Amino acid sequence: MLVTFVRFAIDLSTAFLYYSFDSSTVSGATVQNLGTGGSAYDATMVSSPTISTADVVVGTGSIQFSGSSQYVTIPSFATGSTGLSFAFWFKFNSGCVANCRIFDFSNGAPSDNLLMGSNLNDCYLDSYLGLSDNGKLYSCNLNVNDGLWRHFVWVIHSNGDWAVYVNGALTNYYTGIQYPNTVTRSQNYLGRSDWWSPSPDPYLNGAIDEFYLFYSVLSATQVLGLYHQGDIFKNS
Repeated sequence: MLVTFVRFAIDLSTAFLYYSFDSSTVSGATVQNLGTGGSAYDATMVSSPTISTADVVVGTGSIQFSGSSQYVTIPSFATGSTGLSFAFWFKFNSGCVANCRIFDFSNGAPSDNLLMGSNLNDCYLDSYLGLSDNGKLYSCNLNVNDGLWRHFVWVIHSNGDWAVYVNGALTNYYTGIQYPNTVTRSQNYLGRSDWWSPSPDPYLNGAIDEFYLFYSVLSATQVLGLYHQGDIFKNS
């Protein structure tokens, strides 16, 4: 699938994981993976999060979480060494609490965690990469406790540089941070944390639309193309 918006183009067929959450891709509790990983990486909804056909940014559906035991599981996968890009639309409902996750991919905490979620300071957004007992945490300096949809992209270069984009614009660039260990991660969630001791982190009270994982470094132009998908569907 090639999406073009004016001069911005992104070939979505290169994503390894792609969950659109459109109603046509959800059957019972199963969410179809439209990425190159194929059906082996279909995801599973737990405790019945809902697919909304009204509160949508792109396509015909988004997944909505109530903040109470609802999440999505993704089968085990390895991250490789050539670069990673996570891209998705998200929103936290008003009254968002700290430490809830948009995604958390790991082998149990703290063990090789790759995650995005809210931090302890009025629900500012954080990115975190944990390598065993050594982690790297960076705030995106963005207060998200407002119920608004935003497009977010986290790019990890093979040399450990991190780039963060919000609504198509580069907001943070960190040099020489870390690259994830090239291990298989077996505990992979949308809407739920891997941290359960000494007490469990809260579940996501919010929504996700168009979740992608690329085994590559997206360029600024490609990021902008993903962001402008929302304009394409609004104007179609």
